[in-house]
Amino acid sequence: MLSKEENALLDSLINETINPNQIVNTPYYPNTNVMMGGGQKPNLVEWQLDFKNELVDIERLLRSDIKVYDEKLGRDVWKRNPNKAFVVFNDQGVNDILREIRMFLNKNTVLSNYKDEEIRLRIRQFGHELRGLIYNNYEEYGLDNEYKINNYPIMTITILQMVESAYRRAMNGEERRDLNSFRTVNQTEGVNQPNGMYPMMPIQTQKKGIFSKLLGR
Repeated sequence: MLSKEENALLDSLINETINPNQIVNTPYYPNTNVMMGGGQKPNLVEWQLDFKNELVDIERLLRSDIKVYDEKLGRDVWKRNPNKAFVVFNDQGVNDILREIRMFLNKNTVLSNYKDEEIRLRIRQFGHELRGLIYNNYEEYGLDNEYKINNYPIMTITILQMVESAYRRAMNGEERRDLNSFRTVNQTEGVNQPNGMYPMMPIQTQKKGIFSKLLGR
């Protein structure tokens, strides 16, 4: 397994203070083409609270899926990695880890009201628990070669970054307040838009933490 030095480094990354002052611009609205094309109205509230895409990305990460070109479809598709030596977690590991992640990546998290220190504490706790879960069950989860053992720490940090982003949306109840504001604007102005389209929403800023910085994003 990891050496004492490597474990100490991973611990230090998890414990490092999250910097709430860094921001990254992300679009508030999901699909401009749908809105501008006069198609079916997107449910922006539902989109804001839907973590299906994030959970799919995490599952692909855990399963070590690869993207290959499908000649019949004429595009890249995700497929299971045929080389078992480079599949970090087996099905048992993937299922156990996903079960824990779903407890954090959900609408209850982003609609809560957390202070900055609460978020830091929760991320640290989750990081230690996730690391411990994998470390204590590495044989059952299929971490049976050096490649897999060397890759699990960065995968852990990637997952923590995604969970951190969800929690930071709940800082001081901002997500709940934003959604309430959107519903108010939609009710008062939506009926006056051409073709019944939603008004364009301003670009929202989302805070980045230490895990995002470590990954260079």
